[in-house]
Amino acid sequence: MLQVENISKSFRAGQQVLANINLSVGEGEIVGLVGESGSGKSTLAKVIMQLESANKGTVHFQQQHITKKNRKSFYENCQIIFQNASNALNPMWTVKQLLREPLQHQNLVTDSYLQTMLAKVKLSNDVLHALPSELSGGEKQRVNLLRSILVEPKLIVCDEIVSSLDRLIQREIIDLLMTLNKERNMAILFISHDLKAVSYLSERIYVMRAGEIVDEQHKEHDGFHFTDSYAQKLFQAMEGE
Repeated sequence: MLQVENISKSFRAGQQVLANINLSVGEGEIVGLVGESGSGKSTLAKVIMQLESANKGTVHFQQQHITKKNRKSFYENCQIIFQNASNALNPMWTVKQLLREPLQHQNLVTDSYLQTMLAKVKLSNDVLHALPSELSGGEKQRVNLLRSILVEPKLIVCDEIVSSLDRLIQREIIDLLMTLNKERNMAILFISHDLKAVSYLSERIYVMRAGEIVDEQHKEHDGFHFTDSYAQKLFQAMEGE
C-alpha cells in the first residue's frame, strides 16, 4: 500500500536527516518505526505526508507516485495523528465542530451519527459540546483519532501519539488502534520511541538510527529478533526495565 523508496533529506545547513530510507506498509498491516529522539522518525512522517519535501526518493501510495495533482485523494486515504493533541485542535471549536469539519462535504452529519462514532473511541456524548480546553489529554487524543478515522482512511500514520499520556491511557489508545485495525482493515504506521508500546502493537518493526534504517524484523511467536547490534541494545535495555 505505502512504499517509501530511497528517501533522503538534508536541511539547509547541510545536515543530513534521512539517508536512503526504504519502508513499506501493506494493506491492513501494523508497522512500527522506532528510534531515539533525533533519529529522523518525525521528519520521515512529514515527508510521507507531503508536509516536507525530500531531496531524493519517492513515496508511492497504492502504486501511485504522490504528486500535487493526486494529493487530495492521498489525504482522503491516508491520515496523520501528531503527538501534541492540543495543537491539532482549534481551541475555539467544540468537539462537535471539530468532528464535522472533515465531513463538511457530506450532506448530512447528524448528532446521532457522531454519537455512534464517539462510542467507537470510548468517548461520552457529553464531549460533543465541550471545548478542547475542557478535555483531558487522553480525551483530546481520542478526538484526534476519531477525526482521522471519520473519513475512513486506508492508512493512518501515528507520530508519537501516546508519548505524553500515562501508561493506562496509552494502553487504552493502543488497544483501540488494534480494534480499528481489525474492524476496518486499516493499516497503521506507528512511530514511537516507546519500545514496549511498539512491540505490543506491531507485526513488523523498522529501527532507525541517525537518519537510516538499520534493521527490520517481523514478529515471531516469541517476539522480535533483531540482527543489528544497535537494535539489539535498544530492545535489551527495554527488557531490563
